[in-house]
Amino acid sequence: MSPEGGDITGYYMDFGYLFFRIDPVEIGIRGDTIDYEIRMVEGPKATINAITLAGNEKTNDHVVIRELRTFPGDDFSRANLIRSQREISTLGFFDPEKIGITPVPDASRGTVDIDYTVVERANDQLELSAGWGGYIGLTGTTGVTFNNFSIKNIFRKETWDPLPSGDGQKLSVRISSNGKAYRSYNFSFTEPWLGGKNVTRSL
Repeated sequence: MSPEGGDITGYYMDFGYLFFRIDPVEIGIRGDTIDYEIRMVEGPKATINAITLAGNEKTNDHVVIRELRTFPGDDFSRANLIRSQREISTLGFFDPEKIGITPVPDASRGTVDIDYTVVERANDQLELSAGWGGYIGLTGTTGVTFNNFSIKNIFRKETWDPLPSGDGQKLSVRISSNGKAYRSYNFSFTEPWLGGKNVTRSL
């Protein structure tokens, strides 16, 4: 089975045929040539039964689940597994090399459970810069960005670490000073999913 797809096994699995068998049968030998017949034994299409997620101690389940392309009741698809892995890694909250996807098939029922495992990593950002000008004095910029913020937990003290987190929102605060000339204060808040719709993809 090729990781890039394009092989017989990948093609069948993309269309839900997780329970199938390929039997290469030697049917003839002519000199230095061997003839093979590839016999396909198709089973029923596998239906996704349950999705489980583990390893996200800080990030809430719904932040990861809304990025998945595999849903209970759908036909199994290897292409959707690969796409789900890619979508999880682009969140930036997890180590992309440690995202695990394990299909657990049940041939007797024609179903498959899919277990996702992730390993969280820090992705907040701190910006510090400073300079000195003879006339204008001290110049500089200070900023901090929290990339996994949770505004709904702002009044729940137990969720602060150092700020409430887990909902995939972005909070950014930035202060710039040009000495005596001016100072600027910037505050921004981003909700990538507004009303259940991914705003960043639709814009």
